[in-house]
Amino acid sequence: MFSAVHSDRSGRLVVATDYAAAVFDGSSIGPLTVALPLPPGTDVVHLPGRLGIGLDRTRRAREFGQGRFGVAAILPLGYLRMSLPAYVDDLGSPALRPRAYAAVGADNNEQLVVAAVALDPEAGAVDGRSAPDLAARITTSQRDLPMSRVLRQLARCAKDYRCRAAANAFLGRHDCALPIAAPRNERPPDVLVLHDDADASPTEPAAFRPTPEEIADAASRHLEGGGTVVAFGRACEGEPLLAVRVVEHAIAAIRERTRLGTIHLETNGSSPVALRRLCDAGLDSVAVRVVSARAETYEAIHRPDGFRFADVRASLAHAIAGKISVALRVPALPGLTDRPRELDALVGLAGDLPEGASLVLCDLAADPQRALQVVPSAEAAVGMERMLDRLRRDAAHLRIVALPRPLVRL
Repeated sequence: MFSAVHSDRSGRLVVATDYAAAVFDGSSIGPLTVALPLPPGTDVVHLPGRLGIGLDRTRRAREFGQGRFGVAAILPLGYLRMSLPAYVDDLGSPALRPRAYAAVGADNNEQLVVAAVALDPEAGAVDGRSAPDLAARITTSQRDLPMSRVLRQLARCAKDYRCRAAANAFLGRHDCALPIAAPRNERPPDVLVLHDDADASPTEPAAFRPTPEEIADAASRHLEGGGTVVAFGRACEGEPLLAVRVVEHAIAAIRERTRLGTIHLETNGSSPVALRRLCDAGLDSVAVRVVSARAETYEAIHRPDGFRFADVRASLAHAIAGKISVALRVPALPGLTDRPRELDALVGLAGDLPEGASLVLCDLAADPQRALQVVPSAEAAVGMERMLDRLRRDAAHLRIVALPRPLVRL
């Protein structure tokens, strides 16, 4: 049995050994049963204004009382949360900052554990934000290429917002973000963020609109310097398909400079025609993001502007027909993603993907209790463990990962 953990008014963590750790599954409160020690890079945060909940000796849920607040963990890349923290929502307080909150507890040695599984442990290898020479490499790059507006923006993203894919631009490895300041065509509720995947938490988009040539210069520099992937549509970006002409010309310009590496696109799949143009231009890989494979839930969460879920499915079909590497990215929320009808729809959509495609599971950043109220349901969730078991059984032709891993052009 794991012990409950809460924080006091000063933010100090307290292990309450007289209470068992509780979790919220989207409809009810129960004991923490699936947990692992905090992975390196985990952030432990307190939940301001939310009284923590534990289980007493009779297994009944009990509030800890005034001044004893809930605690949660934010997992690093490669891990998937299994349960939400249990707390009392104060409807008179502002919503929690949208983050991927996971339930925590303490083991018999009072060491913290988190409700999570190691989905894709190798994913953490692509995270260079803590590299000791990152700051020096950023300084050197800006000194050597002072006129590069793209590198200037990436330096800000790496330093101010700790964007993983921006940091990689200066480390010469793995994937590099290519900012293009695309507009948005989704208006999700304020209680959740569709783009926050534990990579970064930007507060504003790129401050300029680069030319295709500027993008190609930064991309070829990364690919010829040891990097393997350059990607449109990361983190603070809007929807790159709305800037199809810029991306199309940038792809052509990149391939004029180098044949190395993979050109990747993160998208909501809102324009099948635009995606087909990019496939024709030489795009190598695409990841289409959907919180839900049910049209009703999708439109309530994404709140699409100028497109519908049918367009997303058509975009996936175009990518498959174009024979590029395809991934379906699903930001998951316990209590929503693991509802039976949601899971049935996800398995059905996954069945459309070709052998060897990827199903990318990551944690949806949200105020969890208020996000679940956006799409209320009387249907009890089956649990994230059973969800994973079903996906591994009924979508066995897919790679279930935390990051897309397209084949790299050598």
